[in-house]
Amino acid sequence: MSVTIRDVAREAGVSVATVSRVINSKGYLSPAAITKVQLAMEKLNYQPNAAARRLQGKSSATIGVILPSIDNPLYSELFEHIEDELSGRHYQTLLCTSKNNSEKEEEYFKLLKSNQVDGIITGSHSDFLIEHGNASYPIVSFDRQISKEIPTVKSDNLAGGRAIAGKVVERGVKNVLILSGSKEDFYPINDRVTGMMAVFNQAGVDVTTSSLEFESSIALKKLLVGQLIVSRDYDAICCTDDVTAILVKTCADTMNYHRLSAGTMDPLLFGHSFRNCQRFNSQSKRWLS
Repeated sequence: MSVTIRDVAREAGVSVATVSRVINSKGYLSPAAITKVQLAMEKLNYQPNAAARRLQGKSSATIGVILPSIDNPLYSELFEHIEDELSGRHYQTLLCTSKNNSEKEEEYFKLLKSNQVDGIITGSHSDFLIEHGNASYPIVSFDRQISKEIPTVKSDNLAGGRAIAGKVVERGVKNVLILSGSKEDFYPINDRVTGMMAVFNQAGVDVTTSSLEFESSIALKKLLVGQLIVSRDYDAICCTDDVTAILVKTCADTMNYHRLSAGTMDPLLFGHSFRNCQRFNSQSKRWLS
């Protein structure tokens, strides 16, 4: 038989109303009463009924997170930081991974909202939130500008793209491949590519753009990268994300292809995955940051 709030009250020697106030953090309570209730809840392994709380119009203390994937170290580390921060504020998290599938993203959004989560953090690539999102429901977008009504936390991708291209141009290259880890990166809204192209066009650099399939296996991605490398004599390969840059470097090392390669160096990922990386240029097998 499941433990009820009455069982907790009986164990703690207090009223049901006192237990309710402890659970909902409402009203004045003495430290002694709070301790009694918390110890009783722990002893009986009592968990407040989240569904019942929602029916009563109370906070679910839950935040939904929609990300393309946690295979990408950036997103896995991002979620770890989100979870740690929310846990410290007594919120739990529900993670949904969409694989950049717009239908799945919309289904997850509707599911989370119907379950009355207190808010949603999303890295969605889809446009459906332009219609569904509004200022009255808490939504925060990560690295994607969805609409003026939805707050966005993002890097300065335009400046980052320009900085990468500037470093490459300084080395006198004339034939560049811009490689994306997914086709979404070639939407007009992608500031990284826009920043790169602005600098390359001004410098008269010949640019080829290509992309990998987001859901392809690592083996297939390596095969495609190898084909791209041998298809033309590129002076440099610029990647729109760090995971793709690492993949290119791995393939280049295997093929003894000593060209300049650069990634975007996402701030979260940099500290974790790039701690031991070196600079990489066309004279030696070194990593360019």
